[in-house]
Amino acid sequence: MTEQTKRPGRRFLRVLLGAVLVATCVKVWLGPSTAIPTAQAQIPNAGNQRLQLVNEVRKSNELLAQIALILKSQTLKVEVQGTDKTNVGRLRRPTGQRP
Repeated sequence: MTEQTKRPGRRFLRVLLGAVLVATCVKVWLGPSTAIPTAQAQIPNAGNQRLQLVNEVRKSNELLAQIALILKSQTLKVEVQGTDKTNVGRLRRPTGQRP
């Protein structure tokens, strides 16, 4: 018996492996195909980010200025409701394991 009669599928696997190897070498040699778009890096625009931050700070400052103006110019009536007097004068128990 010869080597080929013992393992008939071995030659087919060698041919298949050789074809895959050749196809891989051709693909590497030719480089990426133009049909598939390359990934574009999303580089952040530092100037635009800083401008957005400055605009947000300006809006916050305007709101705080309005609140300060209201607090300075108007009289506010404040009413305190529902104070919690259940724990007045008691010592707090430590949270954790007890001895």
